[in-house]
Amino acid sequence: MSTTSTTTTTATAAAPARQRRAVTPTQRVLRLARFETQMLVRQRTTLLTLLCGPLAILFLVSVSPGSSPAALAALTGMGVLVVMAVTTHLAAVMLTVNRREAQVLKRLRTSELSSRELVAGVYLPLVVVGVVEALAVLAVVVGRGGPLPDALGWLPWAAGVLLASVGLVAAGVAVAGMAGNAEKANWAAVPLLFVISVAGNLLTVPGMPEAARQVLLLLPFTSAVDLLARTGGVGEGLVTAPLVGGALPAVLVDLLLLLAWTAVSAWLARRLWRWEPRG
Repeated sequence: MSTTSTTTTTATAAAPARQRRAVTPTQRVLRLARFETQMLVRQRTTLLTLLCGPLAILFLVSVSPGSSPAALAALTGMGVLVVMAVTTHLAAVMLTVNRREAQVLKRLRTSELSSRELVAGVYLPLVVVGVVEALAVLAVVVGRGGPLPDALGWLPWAAGVLLASVGLVAAGVAVAGMAGNAEKANWAAVPLLFVISVAGNLLTVPGMPEAARQVLLLLPFTSAVDLLARTGGVGEGLVTAPLVGGALPAVLVDLLLLLAWTAVSAWLARRLWRWEPRG
């Protein structure tokens, strides 16, 4: 009787253990991303940055002059780059500094999450927001009569948007690594934000000398403007690819430049990353 009772107890205790499933890295990342999304909604300053910036840019895009398909395709590229720069990039700076100052990153580091899973979960919502904002800009331009990417243009268009979103978020993390606190982070974000926004706008200005356009194309992430213009269903770009001439397709050059700046931003973010506030 005793043996039977012991066996039954052991089987009952082992049943929940067999039913408990191991949590995969992907599940951990998605759970953290869901938590970060909830935190973004609760933080009014960050939420206003993510909402008001796009609404202002979308309004400017909707009333900007230019009705030709090529002009509207270029407007899409400029709008996507600027809206990401003033929203997800800036939000990445503030989110990183605020989480670091509140010791959230330090506490999460002691959890079951690995460092890579932690970083992916924290910033995945911002990357997704950047992609959604790009689609919103495209929708506004199409509503004005602008072209959609053709069948062959959707893949490089999507790749360019994703690279730009990841790269600008990584650049925001790198900027936050150079800032000691939230007040300094606001000023630290200004130079890169200014360069990206101004260069993206100047690239679409008619009458700009070709040599100046080629210089602008080499600046951080401005190749996204040319890429989205070329893949916007009109097949026309804003600038001749520098250095390589006609040796490589212009779309590939734009993608390579975006990839290079994304890699540089990720490398800087890793080098400048800090888990704790600066002492």
